[in-house]
Amino acid sequence: MHTHVRSLWLSRRARWSASAVAALAVVLLVGGVVYRINQRPYGFKTFDRVGGVALPAGSERPRAFLDGGRAFLGRATGGGGYELRAVDSDRPATALWTNTGLTDVDTFRYARGMVQVTGLADARGGRRVTLLNANNGLAFRTFDVAAGDRWALIGKYFVRYADAERRLTVTDVGSGRLNANLDQPAGAASWWLIDNWSGQQVPTSPVGEPLDEALTVDPHIVRATADGGLEVVDLAGGRTLGGGKGLVNPDSLVYPYEEQVFTVARAAGFELRAYTREHFGKPQWTWASPDPSARPLFVSACGEERICVGEDHAVTALDTATGAVVFRVAAERPSQAIPVGDRIMLRTASVAEGVVETLLDAQGRTVDSWPGKRAARLDEGSYLLLPAVPAAGPFAWLGVDAQHGTARDLGSVDARPDSCTWSHTYLACATAGEFAFYRIRAPWYSL
Repeated sequence: MHTHVRSLWLSRRARWSASAVAALAVVLLVGGVVYRINQRPYGFKTFDRVGGVALPAGSERPRAFLDGGRAFLGRATGGGGYELRAVDSDRPATALWTNTGLTDVDTFRYARGMVQVTGLADARGGRRVTLLNANNGLAFRTFDVAAGDRWALIGKYFVRYADAERRLTVTDVGSGRLNANLDQPAGAASWWLIDNWSGQQVPTSPVGEPLDEALTVDPHIVRATADGGLEVVDLAGGRTLGGGKGLVNPDSLVYPYEEQVFTVARAAGFELRAYTREHFGKPQWTWASPDPSARPLFVSACGEERICVGEDHAVTALDTATGAVVFRVAAERPSQAIPVGDRIMLRTASVAEGVVETLLDAQGRTVDSWPGKRAARLDEGSYLLLPAVPAAGPFAWLGVDAQHGTARDLGSVDARPDSCTWSHTYLACATAGEFAFYRIRAPWYSL
């Protein structure tokens, strides 16, 4: 009797154990599938028109700027007038706010809760830069800049090089307080922003400019000093965090990226040097091109802990920590190498083929290439392909999944490429009589 009961108990226990194992296997399988799917949460779709905003007769120089699900639309209204409005990209017909008090506007962009509006140049080349609150369109700060000046909005700091005085100033845009007023005798091109957007992989224009945020929000800059030195300046207080002498000449390429500063002379047989931005006494590492006749064309971040060096006939990817060569590939007149996930969009130009976009994998192998196209990144997994030479009339837009190198025809829009802008999900173009909005990507479960 006891043996029979024990056998029943053991058989039930075995069944329960088997059921538990089977249930766990199902859970793990489903979890794995969901995880794999969620690695590609968005996919391309053919143009799906969301709506439009009418452009009244007489509108001039219409342009849009997208910030995620929000869009800023501007148009000159004649007589120096200008209208700027904010709309929801899903419901563009209804304005969130409208500002009609601006005049003589050249361009505008969104930057971390603000809209930076740059005025047209006056007779002497001067411009007015106006900052608006992006939530209500109200102006809260203005700056007047002169011809030859260079300026940038970095987080909450307005940095301006005044050419006439050879001065570099830093102003807190919230309080209006002047944080720094520095002598800058080396000129407008002698200071550099810290590039930290490459890793964030935000949308870019076809020329590589970020579209949904300023180039950097790192509250530091690197500037050249009169003795051929470099200094890292803290924008919050104008303090020098690190520096050194005799590091560069007036023609050197200087590229600050995250916690490092890379320098290289624009000369044959060049040597790239890497410094930490607080210690310039001795390079972390150096790297020399194996081509003694090569001259550097650019230095830029091209992946996580990687920088790329472009030469006349090659591109080399280096490990930022050690300077070790990750790969070196032949490339004719490369002009930019932009990361897309762990892959790279490489742009080259030759007499035979013209402009070519090539997708490289993490080891530098070619995945695919597109002659006659220019690429614009959407996010870390995808990019758009547009004609290298602006088309007259409708043209095909291609969306590329960077991980697989597959291109999809999204449709066509009868608009100039330079009148269009895009975000991770939306495209907006100034077409005949309206701003047209399209959804170009959607969650995987809706495709």
